[in-house]
Order: sequence, then structure tokens, then C-alpha cells
Amino acid sequence: MERIGLGFDSHKYQKGKGLILGGIFIECDYSFKAHSDGDIIIHSIIDAVIGALPEIFDYQNIGLIFPDNNPQYYKVNSTNLLDQILTKIHPWKISSCDVVLIMEKPKLGYKIKDIIENLKKLLKTEIVNVKPKTAEGIGLIGKSQGAASFCIVKLNK
Repeated sequence: MERIGLGFDSHKYQKGKGLILGGIFIECDYSFKAHSDGDIIIHSIIDAVIGALPEIFDYQNIGLIFPDNNPQYYKVNSTNLLDQILTKIHPWKISSCDVVLIMEKPKLGYKIKDIIENLKKLLKTEIVNVKPKTAEGIGLIGKSQGAASFCIVKLNK
């Protein structure tokens, strides 16, 4: 038996000391404007897992499970949130994860392999891909004011 889920997350940029993407720190002069650490890759993966198994999560979403008005989640490491989600899905296992990351800056070519390897460990699967794309100058992302992540996961039982 298998299930598929689609996830999405986005955040604006603000002045800061770097981004967290897929649990990996990316040094730059801005960060995500977010209640948590703003890791849009991890958030889109959480969203995809919840979408694949809605009955396990009582048909909620990431914002209801981890509300941004709860001080417990202020600046929380998103990998901790992912761990909480993954402990609830047994006997399901993630068999593959595909991420599209949309951002103009920073350029991530040098960090993509680190992000992929970290996600493989976190998700306990060998089939993970992260594909950085640009918005070709269109909209908020294209004007380098934020970034977005889409994710699709396949789970097997």
C-alpha cells in the first residue's frame, strides 16, 4: 500500500544572519521572517506527510498542529517538528521525497548535496532530491523578497 502527499511553504526574507534549509545553515545577510526557524523545505515535507496521511493527523495542517501563536514553537528547530510528525506515522515509511525550492538568492549549488544528505538521514530514505529553481524575476520571490518550497512524498506501508 502506498500514499502520496504534496506540501508547500513560503516565507519572506528579513535582515538576519542566515537561512536554515533542510536542516542546514546557509550563511547570508538575511533570514526567514517566521515564528519558527522558517525552514521552508522541512515545513513543505511536514505538509506533504500530513497530506498523505490526513486521518492520522485528524485532517489538520501544519499551522493547526504547530500554531505560530504558541510560544513553545518560537524559533523552534523545524527538524524537531519533523521528528514529532514522523513518530506518528508508523507503520508508514517515507520511500521517496522530491523538493522544488524556488528562490533567487542565495545560490545554493555548493550546499544542495549537504541538504540532500541531511534529508536522507532525517527521513530515513535514500531517495531524496532537492531542485533549486528561480522565479525568473516574477513576483515576491523573483524580486528576492522571499522563497518557497514544494514537496511531494511517497509513503509505503
